[in-house]
Amino acid sequence: MVRFRRSLPFTLGVEIELQVLDARTLSLTPGGPKIQHLAEERLGPLVKPEAFSSMLELITPVCQDLTEVDEFLREALSYLFSLAEAEGFLLWPASLHPFSLAEEQQVWDHPRYHRIFKELQLPGRRFIAQGLHIHVGMETPEVAIKVYNWLRPYLPLFLALTTSSPFYEGRPSGLYSYRSKLFEVLPLAGLPRFFKDWQEFEDLINLLNRLEIIESIRDLWWDIRIHPDFGTVEIRIYDVPTRYQDILTIIDLTRALARLFSEEEAPPPCPPEEIIRYNKWQAGRYGLDGTFISPDFKRHSFRELALGLGQQISTLEAPQAFSYIEGLRRILQQGTGAHQMLALYREGLPFEEIIRRIIGDFWS
Repeated sequence: MVRFRRSLPFTLGVEIELQVLDARTLSLTPGGPKIQHLAEERLGPLVKPEAFSSMLELITPVCQDLTEVDEFLREALSYLFSLAEAEGFLLWPASLHPFSLAEEQQVWDHPRYHRIFKELQLPGRRFIAQGLHIHVGMETPEVAIKVYNWLRPYLPLFLALTTSSPFYEGRPSGLYSYRSKLFEVLPLAGLPRFFKDWQEFEDLINLLNRLEIIESIRDLWWDIRIHPDFGTVEIRIYDVPTRYQDILTIIDLTRALARLFSEEEAPPPCPPEEIIRYNKWQAGRYGLDGTFISPDFKRHSFRELALGLGQQISTLEAPQAFSYIEGLRRILQQGTGAHQMLALYREGLPFEEIIRRIIGDFWS
């Protein structure tokens, strides 16, 4: 039996994976364990190891709204950035390093990661990528399944709005999100299936556990998944936005869409999987300039889709210090981190200078 731990509706939990860079060379460096150890007294388990020692994960506590998320992230990120810098490191929120080599990265010394990499071999070792994960609290498993199914066709929009991985091992990938393609090579990763109800989801998880295909829900690296232990729908498709305000925009938009879809009485859309995969390719390949085919089979640009959904949900949330409508317009006007990186690359800037420019723009 899969036990769903009920949450207060639309509470938030956020996980941000950070790259650990050498402050002098700006290459990835195995400084994660040292930073985690130094931060443990203040942040405790909210700073966690990730697969490689050149990565670090920051986790928020359960937050009631965006204001609480903002207060925690602003203080915690500022603290971690300062702590890292004092030790000769820089922390960079982005989804792929532009020139460091995968084969040079050290696996974090943890039994879970040793088990994973023993299984994944070379495909896993090539995955030196970082992501943003957003948990939205759900009151019942039935609502969680409904929100999961409704959000699923719109996952490519979240990717298009966050792309930050255009380079890999010293060369342009030709994509705005190469991370999204690297991830799909892994087992039990990428776009998950539609579930007609909670029982179908529970039956699948029980089967995978019984056959020892997974040890826990954490072994399902889907773009979106229900996390019964937390009572949440967890959206995982995002690249890491390279500007702090964009992170807040995406969190707020995700929560608002989840709330909108939770109130839907119509059956969730279930377009052919090939269409959702096409949309995801368009988001990863072309970013905001890609094409989205809606569940009613109409073509839109991701820019049109973002503004349309933003307007649709604009009356749901009480006015806050930060507006996702304003934030969406800024992302569409300024582009994502990938847009900025590629523009600087076309100007002829070396990767080191691109990294410095993007890091310098984080709090703007």
